[in-house]
Amino acid sequence: MRVYEKYLKLDSDHNGLLRKTELIKYSSGLTSIFVDRIFEEYQTFEGEMDYKTFLDFVLAMENKKSPQAIQYFWRIIDVNNKGAIDTFVINMFFRPIVQKLEEKDKYGFNVDDVKDEIFDMAKPKVPMAITL
Repeated sequence: MRVYEKYLKLDSDHNGLLRKTELIKYSSGLTSIFVDRIFEEYQTFEGEMDYKTFLDFVLAMENKKSPQAIQYFWRIIDVNNKGAIDTFVINMFFRPIVQKLEEKDKYGFNVDDVKDEIFDMAKPKVPMAITL
């Protein structure tokens, strides 16, 4: 019931579907690029998200370490559908996060440093391309 109530609360125009501008209010950590990718990759109805698609999103958000959530997010961040995430993709998704942090007076985040840390943690088999 909690999830459905959240869905209804986000549906500000009460049409039973969520627009991008409504979904982004789900969490202050969401960025426009991330929400755009959700709407590109998952079923929408004339550009709006129904409850089932929202439920898939919430399950992934609340269970980020599950294999299903990892697959869900991979589909979003694998923007070139090549099965690998490269430095371009990391820059594309991380720059808006840095901007959000700076708006909250949190500075000192360097996209290149974070990118290097991500690649160090992932230890990809192919240099500069992380695969699932």
